[in-house]
Amino acid sequence: MDIKLILADDNIPFRSALKKFLQHQLECEIIAEASNGNELINLPCLFQADIVILDLMMPEMDGINAAREINRKFPQIKTLAVTMHYEKAYLTDLIGNGFKGCVFKNCIYDKIFEAIVTVKNNGLYFPRELNISI
Repeated sequence: MDIKLILADDNIPFRSALKKFLQHQLECEIIAEASNGNELINLPCLFQADIVILDLMMPEMDGINAAREINRKFPQIKTLAVTMHYEKAYLTDLIGNGFKGCVFKNCIYDKIFEAIVTVKNNGLYFPRELNISI
């Protein structure tokens, strides 16, 4: 799969495992990594990414604010949320801040391929379990 990805997650072991999986199983190119939203939005190669996969709960700047900034500066980049907080992930918040999809961490290795392909092909990928905030 010819897709350039950036991974942003403060959980380094999780990020490392996901990176290996994406590189070896899906043959994606990981062009950069970040541990928080500030680091992510200041990456010099950010504009080169096709998709940014980012955790919603990160220090310094969370994934929602980082995605908002990415979408403002680089609207061609697609953002895909990863989270383990079912109850804190709201569909309207994600879509309203430019996310094209979301995958829960507990099923990421089963769902990430489908999510990446869907988002890359201009589709939306959101689990049914996401709450809808009013």
